[in-house]
Amino acid sequence: MVTHRRLFLFCVMVITLTATQSFMQVLAANGLSPLHVALIVVFVPLAAWLAQSFCTLTAGALLLASRRVRAGWSSSLDPTDRAAGLDPALARVALVMPVYNEDTARVFAGVAAMRDDLARLGVASRFDVFVISDTTDPDIWLAESEAWRIERERAGDLPAIYYRRRLDNARRKTGNIEDFVERWGGAYGAMVTLDADSILDARTIWHLTRRLDARPRTALIQAAPKLVRGETLFSRLLQFAGDVYGPLSAAGIAFWAGGEGNYWGHNAIIRLSAFARCCGLPKLPGREPLGGEILSHDFVEAALLRRFGWRVEIAWDLTGSYEEAPPTLSDFMVRDRRWCQGNLQHGRILIARRLHWVSRAHLLTGIMSYLTSPLWLLFLVLAGLQAWTLSVAEPVYFQDGTPWPTWPVSREDEAAVLVISMMGLLFLPKLWGLLLALADGRTRRARGGGVRLVAGVLVETVLSALVAPVMMIRHTRFVIAILTGSGVGWAPQRRKAEHLTLGEAIGANLDVLAIGLSATVAVLMYAPSLGWWLVPVLAGLVGAPLLSLLLDTGGSDTPLARWGLLTIPEDREPPAVLRAVDRHEARFVEALATTAEDRLATVLLDPEINARHCAVVSEIGGTSRLPTETVRRAEVTAIHLGPAFLTRDERRALLESPDSLRRAHDALWADRAEMGVDHAPGGMGPDELRPAAPAAE
Repeated sequence: MVTHRRLFLFCVMVITLTATQSFMQVLAANGLSPLHVALIVVFVPLAAWLAQSFCTLTAGALLLASRRVRAGWSSSLDPTDRAAGLDPALARVALVMPVYNEDTARVFAGVAAMRDDLARLGVASRFDVFVISDTTDPDIWLAESEAWRIERERAGDLPAIYYRRRLDNARRKTGNIEDFVERWGGAYGAMVTLDADSILDARTIWHLTRRLDARPRTALIQAAPKLVRGETLFSRLLQFAGDVYGPLSAAGIAFWAGGEGNYWGHNAIIRLSAFARCCGLPKLPGREPLGGEILSHDFVEAALLRRFGWRVEIAWDLTGSYEEAPPTLSDFMVRDRRWCQGNLQHGRILIARRLHWVSRAHLLTGIMSYLTSPLWLLFLVLAGLQAWTLSVAEPVYFQDGTPWPTWPVSREDEAAVLVISMMGLLFLPKLWGLLLALADGRTRRARGGGVRLVAGVLVETVLSALVAPVMMIRHTRFVIAILTGSGVGWAPQRRKAEHLTLGEAIGANLDVLAIGLSATVAVLMYAPSLGWWLVPVLAGLVGAPLLSLLLDTGGSDTPLARWGLLTIPEDREPPAVLRAVDRHEARFVEALATTAEDRLATVLLDPEINARHCAVVSEIGGTSRLPTETVRRAEVTAIHLGPAFLTRDERRALLESPDSLRRAHDALWADRAEMGVDHAPGGMGPDELRPAAPAAE
């Protein structure tokens, strides 16, 4: 591993120094100016960033190619290995899924699919599933409770499923996981962390578990998630890129990170004893956004585990780890805004004591993934100023005191070679991924064949080049906003795309469009020599509204879908666990078709459901953060007017107060008794809590 790192660092340094030296020679042909110095200062970190990305992806390509030569792609799981994992002496494993105002049908469809797959593999008895909710919407909370009841009552040799919802959403996802570890972590040896859209097939869960069993000094093993189930062009673009180039990234990071790997927050198995001992996260000093709660907790948790001597590994060779992409560019940017703040907070952690230098490298990489955008923008502005300076400056052939002329030196050829070399660092890894995909006959056919695969890479390259300048502007705005003190809220991620009109697209991209038009005019007027070089950048900025409309489209009737482009193997040959998600999602959508008002009325009227809800809330403990007056008002309104008259906060307050909910239930039953309504089970329904229609005059 030391050899791997030395080789990696040597390659990064050689490429960075060579590129910097070439750039300085081009600029210094006729003397260095302050503008040249500024360009060099900005160029160095950008060159280093491209160099590390190129070396990581190239190392990953070589690792994947050598693995295929040695052993092929298959990874069998024999019955003896399965039986060994069911030894009673081995610790149990919890699958932990934190949720926050998510699509309930999709969440529990994923849970049901993974439970089915574990049962099919015959290892269900070692696993339990926890859905730990931080949902604040009372209607979604009721849907989650109902979906949990439905899934819990399903027959079969399935892992047990548990559900809890916190009353206090302190510390967001970090606090949610911490609450699980403190309450139930002692009963389990490890947890598999999931996001609301995570899907892991049983073989992958099993391999992660067996590897953790066999490696007592390993605390975390990260499985690289693959994007699937995309419907819009944007999500399909992301998942195609992840399918062709993603394995190179995971293998490349594993090449130089080794036992000092990283954690991406989900689709990983974690040894609970190590996590509980090492990963308590304090608040950062100072005010938000750079102080306060750590938003991007995963990188920090990996660094803390390594600081205390535990290994953190990346399972680059495992497949069967899935997640879903944001459906639109706007949704992607909403998520990136939160990640940007979290990653910039890591600047405060870089200087923490006793961190391994590789852990610091992971943190720095996360920071630079956002800082490179303002650096690229600054570099383009400085390059434009340099071109304008050359266009208006008059050449000086005779210097003071010199009797012979000094002719300007042209470095156009060297500059062209440098630009082409830098583009090679950016695009050659795409070629490595394409060649590896073409060399694998089975997956090549699953992607639609070699011609469609090559065409898909070309389409992805063009669209990604157009999207890149839009992301550059957005990330630059994020960085400036964060550094000037603007924090971010905690909003649930939207999983489904909504139809976007041209007016909405223009409004959402008005700033990008204005910058693009202004830059185009400035280039044409003052630096036309840069025009051809900046065509992709300017086209992406000026065309941002149309690009958003294009990327938001989806369905089987689009040209790319009809031609079979941007297809991944899971589209044509979905594994059993993904097919099960579709089947279970349809089942939950049908089962949860009742209105939120009817669900609340059922909780108020049905003795069994009322008692179960009160018991679950009481068992978790804690106190509602809503005012006591809201709880009392909700109780009175529910008794005398019915749930239709409750506001959202009142519904939540009533559901978070078991005593009030019981009193409302008792009062409603007493009223029905006075009116002679049947108290037998099923004798009352939600309709009885709706206000009576006014009598006819």
